[in-house]
Amino acid sequence: MTLQSGPVVCVSYLALAELWSLPRFPAANHGADIRSIEWSVAADGPMTAAALASLGAPSLLLSNDIGDDEQGQYVRRWLEERRVERAFAIRSEIATPRIVVAADDDHTRTWFAHLPGVVGSLERADLSPIANASFLYLDCYQLIEHAVLQVIEAGRAAGVPMLLNLGGSELSQAVASAIHGCSQLVIQTNVDDAEHAAAPETAKSLLVRTGAAWVVVTAGAFGAVAVSRSETVSMPGFPVEVRHTHCAGAAFSAGLLYGLRSGWPMHRGMLLGSASGALQCARHQSVPLPTLAELQAFIASRSKSVAS
Repeated sequence: MTLQSGPVVCVSYLALAELWSLPRFPAANHGADIRSIEWSVAADGPMTAAALASLGAPSLLLSNDIGDDEQGQYVRRWLEERRVERAFAIRSEIATPRIVVAADDDHTRTWFAHLPGVVGSLERADLSPIANASFLYLDCYQLIEHAVLQVIEAGRAAGVPMLLNLGGSELSQAVASAIHGCSQLVIQTNVDDAEHAAAPETAKSLLVRTGAAWVVVTAGAFGAVAVSRSETVSMPGFPVEVRHTHCAGAAFSAGLLYGLRSGWPMHRGMLLGSASGALQCARHQSVPLPTLAELQAFIASRSKSVAS
């Protein structure tokens, strides 16, 4: 891939994330006690930008506008504390979008999004910084698909390498058509831990359908697999005591992007991404994201567990 010196431009929706912890999900028409409620941010794009900043890589977040309410002030502080360069407005007349993420002791997660006006705001975003990007990261969620298509068009016009994160969503025909023939393309998605054996076939299927340079599929504790036309790269997960899984996929994406932007071979980028995701899961979700030095030390200390 052609590398540039500009930032990784991350495009996604921006919202307050309310994290609910509960022992187990209730049966239908029953309830459950919520053990704790914490705040963070969503979606993967903002967290990927923060993880890249922690690694020392230049990044820029393009997202929807947020409100000047309590939730919006928290989101702004979260990004500022993590040194995320950003391009969006804070407007007093709107309410900050919100998402509730409920997770149980089996690390099963269910989310509920309230994103009024987000797609329209994303469609009005200034996409001109993409022209000077070294890489474009884009969350291709179905709920923001109309805006996603505009971002893909801007990325293709600029000739910028792209990482499209499906986040477990199905690849729609509209997105498949928009990325058809894009040679500098990496697709990332995930499967549940219980479906980890299906990760290689999922990657191969998406490779055939999209013609991407690489398709990367993560499978939680079971690691990740990357497939190109000529290679298959498998990366086991790092064994850690999991405290939560919030931001794990974004931390993996940041490590992978750091490697891609640096011209590393896929195996090395996946190794950094896997370490980043694992270390994020082992820490409290509110603490600073892993630095490059911390990840290098973590990899060295676990070198017997994961092939390097």
